Amino acid sequence: MSGDIQISPHVGELFVKYGVRRQYRSGEVLLEKGALSAQAGFLVKGQLRTFCLGPSGDEISLFYLGPGNLFGSSALVYHAKVMVSVSAISPAEVYLLAADRFWKLWQEHGYPPQDLMAHFVRRITMLSDYICCSHFLEDDKRVAYFLHTCCASSGPSIPYTHEQIAAITGMSRVSVTRILKQFREAGILRQSYRRIEILAPQRLSEVFASLGYFLD
Repeated sequence: MSGDIQISPHVGELFVKYGVRRQYRSGEVLLEKGALSAQAGFLVKGQLRTFCLGPSGDEISLFYLGPGNLFGSSALVYHAKVMVSVSAISPAEVYLLAADRFWKLWQEHGYPPQDLMAHFVRRITMLSDYICCSHFLEDDKRVAYFLHTCCASSGPSIPYTHEQIAAITGMSRVSVTRILKQFREAGILRQSYRRIEILAPQRLSEVFASLGYFLD
């Protein structure tokens, strides 16, 4: 799913001003699931992928993050552990800040904790969407649901490649390409380099209407 979330601008300001700048190479792991979580990060350049390991040890992609996003936010909960692994899929620049330092600065600046609620609520909703998506057996319904949820949460412009959509939905790249071609020919979307533009979100929802009760 799309992991981009509109968060309070105060978050980025604190990380950039008081955090430690780090750069990561493509493929480098920033956080590993299960490790003690002492600091959160703010992405200013590049793209990150969050993932977990399946029963067979294969990596399961969950969502991707672009600049302006918070990651490792489980550190902001007392004595928390990293919930999902995070790796860079392009050269990335981030700012890291210890959780206790972040909360101290947040309080000193008088920022309300409610400003962070949208981030956590959206993360929970996103993982719920991931579970719903996995319930579809038909490939076209799975892709339609994925695109519809991305459109509803982040707008009609979706910056995912066919390969990334395949990784998130658990399908083959060939199947994703075939279904996107069908949707394009039906006038539901248009495609450009590394981007999908949704033209008719209502028609996407009609594709997976049989599971409509999950959207309440």
